[in-house]
Formats: sequence, C-alpha cells, structure tokens
Amino acid sequence: MIDKGGLPVLVSALALTWAAPSAAQSAAAQLDPVEVVGVADRLARSVEQTAASVSVIGRDEIERNAATSLRDVLRYEPGVTVESSAGRFGLGDIGIRGIGGNRVLMLVDGIPLPDSYRVGRFSNASRNQFDLALLQRIEILRGPASALYGSDALGGVLAMTTVDPADFIVAGAGVGGEVGGGYATARDGWTASAVAAGEHSAVQALVGYQRSAGHEVDNQGSVDVVGRSRTTPDPQTASNDSLLGKLVYNGRARWRLTLERNEQQVQTDVLSLNPLSARTVSLTGDDSSTRSRASVDVDAPAVGVFSSLRGLVFTQRALTVNDTVDVRDRTTRACLSALGTITCRRDVRFRFEQTETGASLLAQAEGGGSWLFGLEGSRTDYDESRDGTQTILDTGEVSSVVGGEPMPTRDFPLTTRDRLSAFAQNETRLAQDRLDLVAALRFDSYRTKSEVDDLFASGSAGRPVVDSSESVLSPKLSLLYRATPTLALAARLATGFRAPPPADLNLGLASLPAGYAVVPNPDLRPERSRGAEISLRGRQPSLQYTVTAFYADYDDLIVSRAALPCPGDPACVPGATATFQSQNIESARIYGVEAEAQYAFDPHWSIRGSLVATRGTDTVRGRPLNTVEPARAVVGLHYDDGRLAAALHLAQTGGKTRVDRSAGEIFAPPASTVVDLTAGWRWSERLRLSVGVFNLFDRTYWLWPDVRNVINPGATIDRYTQPGRNASVLLRAAF
Repeated sequence: MIDKGGLPVLVSALALTWAAPSAAQSAAAQLDPVEVVGVADRLARSVEQTAASVSVIGRDEIERNAATSLRDVLRYEPGVTVESSAGRFGLGDIGIRGIGGNRVLMLVDGIPLPDSYRVGRFSNASRNQFDLALLQRIEILRGPASALYGSDALGGVLAMTTVDPADFIVAGAGVGGEVGGGYATARDGWTASAVAAGEHSAVQALVGYQRSAGHEVDNQGSVDVVGRSRTTPDPQTASNDSLLGKLVYNGRARWRLTLERNEQQVQTDVLSLNPLSARTVSLTGDDSSTRSRASVDVDAPAVGVFSSLRGLVFTQRALTVNDTVDVRDRTTRACLSALGTITCRRDVRFRFEQTETGASLLAQAEGGGSWLFGLEGSRTDYDESRDGTQTILDTGEVSSVVGGEPMPTRDFPLTTRDRLSAFAQNETRLAQDRLDLVAALRFDSYRTKSEVDDLFASGSAGRPVVDSSESVLSPKLSLLYRATPTLALAARLATGFRAPPPADLNLGLASLPAGYAVVPNPDLRPERSRGAEISLRGRQPSLQYTVTAFYADYDDLIVSRAALPCPGDPACVPGATATFQSQNIESARIYGVEAEAQYAFDPHWSIRGSLVATRGTDTVRGRPLNTVEPARAVVGLHYDDGRLAAALHLAQTGGKTRVDRSAGEIFAPPASTVVDLTAGWRWSERLRLSVGVFNLFDRTYWLWPDVRNVINPGATIDRYTQPGRNASVLLRAAF
C-alpha cells in the first residue's frame, strides 16, 4: 500500500496525461526546449536521451519562482525534500526518495560539498554553504549512483554548477554582468548581488558577490513566552557572504581557474530554552561557517585515442564553529539538571573542520560504442573538537569541567581518509538506433587512518581507535528504447554504497556524571543500496509525460550512536547509565511511483503537474520508515508570452499515516493544500522583476521533514508550522 491523502488532487495530476491534442493545437502550442543534463552519465545529453530519473533547474526558473533558498528552489520537485529545524540551525539535509543526509551526494562544479555532522543538540555542521545568485543550474539524479560517483551517492546526487563568464559577456561588447537584489517577508531578509565579466582575446574573467541578511523564519505559532512552551520563532539574525572568481583561457584546450568562498554568521537568542534541562534560564547561540575552494579544470579535444579529456584538481576547506552560552539557575555545582541552590553558566564551543584535496580525469573514446573512462583520487582530513568553561556565577569560580566532562576534548580522533577510484562506462546503440544500452562499473578503494593525540586521549578513557580500509565494486546498467518517435521506455539497475564515516568508526566520549558514554565500533561495514526503476515517456509537440516506478533495497544502514543493551553488552562502559555505539542495524526497502506531465493548450498557456507516492519500511524491525514523505501532488497553470511569465501552483500533500513511534510520540501532519502565485516581468532584455506570493490562503500546515524527529512535541507543535502568507521579490538588471 501507498500513503493516502488528498486523492482527488492526486488523480487530477495523473489526468494531465490525457489523450494527445489535436493537430491544430500542436501547431500553435509548443513545450519548452528539452534540457541538457550531465549528472546521469557524466556526459552532456538531453533529458530525453537519459535513462535515469533526472531534473534540471536552470537559473531562469530559479529566478521566475522568486526563490531565496534551496528549499524554495526544490519546492515543486517530486521526491526531493529539504529539512529545516525550528530552532537555531535552519535548513539541513537534502532527501531524495526517502534517503537523505550524507547519503545524498552534493556537488558544486563537480566537487563534493563537505560532510554534514551533528553531535548533541548544540553542535551542527551543515552543507548549506552556497548562494543562489552565483548558481547557473541545479541537476538532480534520483536513486543509487555509486557506479559513477562512488561513496555517498547511496540515494542520489544533487549537482550544482556556478556561473561562467560566458553567461554574462555581451556579444561584440567584450564585457557584461548584472546586479540584483531581493527581499523575502518570511524571514525579513534582504539579498544583494553583483556579477561582472569580461574578455580579452582568448581570456575571460568573472567576479561575483552576493550578500544576504535576515532574521528568523516566520511560523504560525502564537505563544510568545520564554520557556519550553514557546511556539513563536526564537529571535535570530543571520548573514551570508559569497564570493566567486573565475579566469578562463580558451585555447586549443579550455583552462579554468575557480576561487570560491562562502561565510555565514548566525546569532540566536534561544528563548525556547533547553528541552533537556529544566534548570536553563538563558540560552544563546553564535554560529559561523566558512567554505573556501580553489580548483583548476581543463577540457581538451582529441588526444591520442581519446576524443576528449577533462581534468580537475581542487582543494577545499570547510570550518564550522558553534558557540553556546547556557545559564542555569537553582542547580548544583555540576551545572546539570539536578535541583540545587547554584547559578552557573556553561560556555561551550564546537569546532568541525574538513579539508579535502583531490583530482579527477575523465576521458571519452569511440570504438565498440562510446566509452567514458574515469580516474579519481582524494584525501580528506577531519578535525573535530569541543572546548568550554563552566562558571559558578555565585562565586565567580571558573572550571574547565563542563557538565562533568573535562574540556577541551575530541569526540573522534584526527582522521585522514584516502580514496582512489576508477570506472568505465560504455554506451552502445542497437536495434537500428532505437535502443541505447549503457553499462558502467566502478572500483573504489578507501582507507581511513586515525591519530590519537593528547586531546582525544584525555577524553576517551584509553579506548583504542581503529583504522579501516574498504574496496567496493559498483555496477550500473540502463537502457532506453524508442518504441515510436513519440514514445520511449527507460529502465535502470544501479547500486550505491557509503563508506563508514570516521565519526562512527571511532566516536568515543564519556561523561559519567551525566550518565552516558559513547564507544567506537571497529566492525562497521559500508552501507549499500540496489535500485531499479522503469519509466514510460511520451513527448509530442504540446504534450509531454513521464511515469516512473522505482524500487530500492538499502542494507547495513548505520545508526549513529545507537543505544546498547546495558549492562549485558560487553561494550558497555562501567559506571555509565547508558552506552551508545554506531552500528549496522538497519535495512530498508523503499518503492513508489513518480509522474510528471506538461500540456501546452495555447501558445502562451500550459498545465504542468507532478505526483509522488512512496512507501518505505525498516525491514529489520518491520516498521514504517520515517524518512519517507507522504504522497504529494503539484499542479501548476503557467502563462508565458516572452515578457510576462506567471504561474499558479497548487500543492496537495497527503496526511502522514505510516509512522514509526517506537522512540516516542511523533506528530503526523494532516493533509494540506497550499497555493502559490509567482510572476516575472521582462521589462527589457536587461531588466527583470520576479514576485512570488506563497501560501496564498494563509493555511496552517507542517512539512514532514521538519517534525519527523521531534519526539513528544505536545502543545508546542505550532513551533514547527510553515510561514503563513508570505512574499518575495527579486530584481535583476544586466549591463
């Protein structure tokens, strides 16, 4: 069975694939040109020639939808979600078909974004370190994809491409660029951007900058108090600065140097306080993150037996710092949750740094079909630590023991991970050019080495650390059969894997006064996935549709910091009330259907719709998989005459009916219907204005990714509601 809810709208979305239009309509009404995509096979080709389930979101579409965040960009994408916390850390992991986090590979210009990492409630390193104004396109590949991308492509790939000088240089002028600005009422946030590009002879250059600033994202909560019963947002100020520079040389080969930097600053007054401590009377957070990248890539024409070559060398560094100040009243000298007579303050800093250096080489060749060969290698260094002090405010006494835990400390040791990979892909055209057969095989070798320094040793109670090594083969097979000029059948078998993260291998910490300990697990195995999908595709001059059925098994999924059955388990730490250890204890099965359709019934008017209905099960325990979304359908009425483009979207989300509540009560959002209106005006070729009004009828609703991990929310559930009626505006001027 598949989650049910909002069935009338789901049926109406499917009905968009009704009988083909008349010849007269076909002559007058045309669909948008077919997009070119490269994420599926790492070769540029049209979506029609790709067997995989892919989506392309271009810069113009981002602008037309007045999007100001990645969640806005993916608002109407079937099977793709972005989680968000109601508190200080905002947007979080990307999910594709019920699989998310680091199990979805995120790329910028072919370079993996740093891992996300969380430990506890006040330590969070995310992967949302980029700005929309400097993106040229976003491509999404659904389903396992390790045959071409290796580890972390367990559930899919989200690939972003930044703008190039050629996107702005005006023909004949040698220079070009644009300036832009925007405002979003939901977070009272402003953005400003500027891009300038120029060329001289064979050299092109670009400099781009975006600055954004805003406040907490609005919701529909109404309880504005200090304490855990608060439902209005916690006050917050945030800013983001992004800088992009490119230098391109167009000779026989095309060389490109890219420099990129992103900085984020967020300050939060957590008036909802600490849900784990009734003694907390004040809580503030000061969070910063930076990501810097330098890369050189080259595209070369025929070299020897190869028809083309592409090389990439890069280095990237990401740093997250979370500072938390927690004041507790009527507690004890340990500054925990016990009732006492002491007032204390805990100042804690979490620091997570990840540095990666890598290189790749792709080569195309012809003979016995079309071949793509790849070699990749990288080294990633992880450096995580926590530091802090604890002050007894009654006496001024300062200690480096915070909550019973000596500081500074590391939760896992300094770690280096090396990766070497090689893959080959062959594409053959058969059956009188009606059948494309694509086969790929990839070999990945991973080695993780840890270093026990004094900082880790001081907090790990002498527990040893382990090194690990893994070798994995990942195959892929896909076919595309053109039954008629307007009808095609696509099928795909693919595999995915994810190497055990360093934090799960060697996470080791203990706070016996607080009653817990975390121990490493040297026996973790890679997570694996096997996926299959089949699609029926039709395209006529004014009608296009795709219906896809998909199925995937996920084995040996790692549960970070799973509770051990103490005291019976030999890994339990004596003296600790609870001991945790990352373990391969989950397997999952996810299957469902996705459908998309477009029908142009007039030269300027079209209807577009999509639906997704997915079912996921934890096959070890026979329970629903909470990462799977409820059924959802989107229907949009679009108008575009070349100067004015407008769209009215109706999104119907079914009620969440299959929920695993074994860990506690979880709120299941009811069905919801949300209507959005967007419009864009091209006043001239150089001046564009986009406006969006979202949740037009001011509905109160929740998104499942935001509440699925909230245990026993009770009366505070309104804290997790989405904004009421809100608007955004974008203005861009080219020069």
